[in-house]
Amino acid sequence: METLEPQDYGLNEPPTEPSATPGCASCLSLVVARQNARSTGDYSAVSDVNVELRKHDAAAHTP
Repeated sequence: METLEPQDYGLNEPPTEPSATPGCASCLSLVVARQNARSTGDYSAVSDVNVELRKHDAAAHTP
């Protein structure tokens, strides 16, 4: 039986969560929603909010 070497897929650390842009009410609202989802154990919603925050950041805060 052949022994296989472990594969390294570069997934050693989870991606960082997006942060709010200071002074943006929409960012703050999304961060609060993420905190609420995390506090109830709804990690699917946490992921969804992270996606929304990244979309918002790209649309509203990227020149």
